Amino acid sequence: MESGIKNVYMNDNELAKFYEGKFPLEMKLNEYLFIRDIDENVIDKKKCNSEGEITHLKHKPIGSKNNRFSRKAIVPLNDEQFALFDLLQNRQITVKQITGVAGSGKNYCAFAYAMEAIDKGEYNKVVLIRNNIGVKDTCELGALPAGINEKLLPFAMPAADLLGSTSELFKLIENEQVELVHLGFVRGRSFENSIIIVDESENLTAEHASLLVSRVGKGSVIMFLGDTAQVDKPIFAKNSGLERLNERLFGHPLYGCVHLLKTERSETAGLALLMQ
Repeated sequence: MESGIKNVYMNDNELAKFYEGKFPLEMKLNEYLFIRDIDENVIDKKKCNSEGEITHLKHKPIGSKNNRFSRKAIVPLNDEQFALFDLLQNRQITVKQITGVAGSGKNYCAFAYAMEAIDKGEYNKVVLIRNNIGVKDTCELGALPAGINEKLLPFAMPAADLLGSTSELFKLIENEQVELVHLGFVRGRSFENSIIIVDESENLTAEHASLLVSRVGKGSVIMFLGDTAQVDKPIFAKNSGLERLNERLFGHPLYGCVHLLKTERSETAGLALLMQ
């Protein structure tokens, strides 16, 4: 599966030719370019925009005016997150695929950007969608006697964690700034002027992914967040929605993707990679 980032290694002579326009590169639309030296250090970041032009990679901090998550603006913590910020803030890309290891910032950055965009009035609401698949080899709790929002709350807890509490999440739901949607109820829906965040997208089939893209109405974007190392049922590995999206849409002007490599949650969380 394409990561959305092309790594090219250049020496000083090749770098000079590149800046003179004499070092041709074959790139897909909305693909990112990391130029690395012989020691593998990233020395420049570019992108191939939706018009096919190679331009400088740029971004703005998230939450610089009204940050719900911390007292400081959120900025990229590693090279791949620079590409992620550009992808999130590019409104011309309406289908965004964000994959990466656990703790790499998929949920944090996507939801922080979404809430800032809502606060600025750029979109009307955030629609949170997740297939209600339990973690592999765990037991189901059974029926939960509550309303739809309460039943879906366990699957929306990443958003509640970022906001600081479930009460903050329910305030946004009451204000119709956040909507929780069961994957099984999306057929027939049309989400307009919305940011649609599909969490745990590794647990989607190709048909699920196609259905969700077809629900994107005018003025909306959809973000598929996932970690292909955490698939919870064989069907999702065999018929992966994330792989189908990447395979069919990579290079389309409305599609962009970024794969995050580094855990930023904590040093302890990073140890999980050693256990795989």
